[in-house]
Amino acid sequence: MSEVIQPLLEAEHYYQAAWDSDWNEGNCILSREYILILSLVYVTETKCYLELEEHEMALKRLAEAEEILKPRIRKYVKLLFEDPSGYLHSACQGVRLSSILEILKYVTAESNVDKLFDEHTRTAIFNTCSIESWTDSIPLRSRNAILALVAPSLVGVEWTLWDRMPWNTGARREVILGLMSRANQVIAAAQSMIELHRRLEGYRHEINETVRLGLSFREWQDLVLPPKSSSEDQDSKILLLLPA
Repeated sequence: MSEVIQPLLEAEHYYQAAWDSDWNEGNCILSREYILILSLVYVTETKCYLELEEHEMALKRLAEAEEILKPRIRKYVKLLFEDPSGYLHSACQGVRLSSILEILKYVTAESNVDKLFDEHTRTAIFNTCSIESWTDSIPLRSRNAILALVAPSLVGVEWTLWDRMPWNTGARREVILGLMSRANQVIAAAQSMIELHRRLEGYRHEINETVRLGLSFREWQDLVLPPKSSSEDQDSKILLLLPA
């Protein structure tokens, strides 16, 4: 098991640097993928230490994972919701106002839903008639991140549909409306990132409790995993750490 840890450490450094480069260069095309890979690497390393019964080291590595990942997750979610008013446009069919407000609660750390509604959505409800204006107003990196979710084929390493494709006003509007009709994919991506943040916290609390109770890793597994003899259709107690 210990021979697996060194490559994982190298992968952590590589993907952290890759995320930072993608972010600092303003591309933000692979930001979500780098976060997911980095999360998987950290969780795998943590599990290695647990299997070695080195609980304190597992907690230390998981604490570093939270320190590295949580601010990047928050930055990414905020990027998708730099201006949430566009998601209130009629083209964004099926987008729930409650979902937008929950995401804004995470981004702003504001728990007062009425205040969030007043500051971020009330005016927007009456001022989102021009989806083109909204698209032009948000930062390029936000457009890149949104496009990477709803239409990855339209995003290149150094360009996007927005700044490379010549179009007249009518054609442009149709393309933008078509893309925004997939806005639920953006909502789902933001929600999955928030879920990842919370699962990392939950995993740390679970390991802390394991240490407090003096359980070995195998004893802990017996508590959280279904018996090997159980059939596939029985309820499973497995906690999935990464979002689908």
